[in-house]
Amino acid sequence: MEESALLTNITMIITKDILVDEGNCLKNPKHFLWHSSSNQTTNTDVDNNEMRFPLLAAADDEDEEFFLKQQFLDEATKEKQPTSTSHKKQTVATSSGQILRKRLTVKKSEKFYEHRQRQGSASRLLKKPKELNLLNKYENIEFEGYLHMSKMSFLKTFQFIKHLLSQSTFPAGVPAQTVFSLSLWKLTTDEHFEEISRRFQISQTDCEAIISQFWHIISDKYESYIKWPNSHLSQQLQLQGFQKHPQLKIFPNLFGVLAIKRLDIFLASEDAEIPIILQIVCNVDQKVIDCFVELEQDYSFDETPMGQILALNENTMPKGCYLIGNKSFPLKAYLMKPITSPCFRKEHEFNRLLEPALQLGQDTLDIMAKRFNALYALEARDLAEVRKILETVCALHNLSVAIEDDYVERKREVVKFNWARDTNSPISTVGSEQSVLGVQKRSDLIDRVTM
Repeated sequence: MEESALLTNITMIITKDILVDEGNCLKNPKHFLWHSSSNQTTNTDVDNNEMRFPLLAAADDEDEEFFLKQQFLDEATKEKQPTSTSHKKQTVATSSGQILRKRLTVKKSEKFYEHRQRQGSASRLLKKPKELNLLNKYENIEFEGYLHMSKMSFLKTFQFIKHLLSQSTFPAGVPAQTVFSLSLWKLTTDEHFEEISRRFQISQTDCEAIISQFWHIISDKYESYIKWPNSHLSQQLQLQGFQKHPQLKIFPNLFGVLAIKRLDIFLASEDAEIPIILQIVCNVDQKVIDCFVELEQDYSFDETPMGQILALNENTMPKGCYLIGNKSFPLKAYLMKPITSPCFRKEHEFNRLLEPALQLGQDTLDIMAKRFNALYALEARDLAEVRKILETVCALHNLSVAIEDDYVERKREVVKFNWARDTNSPISTVGSEQSVLGVQKRSDLIDRVTM
């Protein structure tokens, strides 16, 4: 019974304390800060409290109002200092009431801040970035200097891939032209993400996310832009193209040219520069029809998809056809290469006749690098991202060839340095010549082209 009576008394005291606090709020005008009108008192105490607890409008969040009101009441309660022993019970009751209110306040304030945080995140996601229009931003010469193509070529290339860059693919509905402009800028210049972010006033995080997503999208559509001739018609066109080349028509059944380049890539996953191998196959128009990337230490032509397919599937090329590659490739019945140590006149002549084909492959790589300067100093998170970037470069290179943009041709007339023939990073290995079928096929070809 005594315990029940004690609990009843405590409850009454707490209730009384809450009523007293509410009464004080009504008596004291400086506590009237919620849903206030624009007519403000000039009292200094009120001004100070207003600075600590900003006014709320009637439409504001209920949790926020409750939180601020409880904070204000706690401040007012602290100012009261009981002066006599007759108020001890009321003091204990007030303390109990403050504890209860504090618990409620903490709970409500947590809810309030979580709500505001969710609202902030939503507003960031809904904030649409400004559309980037490089065509209007730069004059023709300056535009070509940055993007290494004419404005017309830019528009044509954009039209080819615009359907892949739907706004639903990117956060906050980033405009397709902004995605393409940022991604192309990253590939054609040697600027880092932070430089691009500052230049176009886009956060570095958003910049990286948009460009990385672009690489991912183009890489996923690899076969739409980098096509190996599989149909009978496309294979015949491939052969006819080389037969129309004045210096390569001497090689019957030439189907493609293999080229290889060593690149030093900064990998964030390794926090170091790592050498990789870029291997391509190009046609007579210098379009890439196959692309492969591997770490230099793990690279072997026989282990590449192209090497395995050619070895296992004789229908990959028409019967009797072959590729031409440099000395680093192994000699095969389907892969002709220069003689490593020529001794006889025919062997020297054969190597000389192969030069235009090898030059075609080197020029293809050089054209890619002169358009996409990122190849000079590539950076990526890991090898998987390197593959996506280089596949994107090859795809965009093919589109540039298709629309016949002449910027790189004009640039190569001035800049004679050929990136693919850079002697500072040679491929030192020499491919095997142990294939019996390869040796026989090359011997027959030598006799035919050196008559």
